[in-house]
Amino acid sequence: MPPDLPVPADHLVGRIVHVPAGSCRYRDGALVLLVRRVRLDISQWYGGQWVWLEGDELSGNGFRLAWRQALVHVSVCDLRALAGRRAT
Repeated sequence: MPPDLPVPADHLVGRIVHVPAGSCRYRDGALVLLVRRVRLDISQWYGGQWVWLEGDELSGNGFRLAWRQALVHVSVCDLRALAGRRAT
């Protein structure tokens, strides 16, 4: 089953997503991610509720820390919550 995203996947690319603790599998804390790619191809195995995102993990002041892959709950991909958070 493909992820039940609240927006088309391509609308997430270039956006900064704030993932609260508990909304990212395989990670204990929160994550700030500049989305570079949405992996629909490998996200079909999570009952539509989780999606793999790839991109740059950002520090609190916006510095790029590292490349990350993150399995996040689809609720963090709501563009209304992301309004104005597009990176250049």
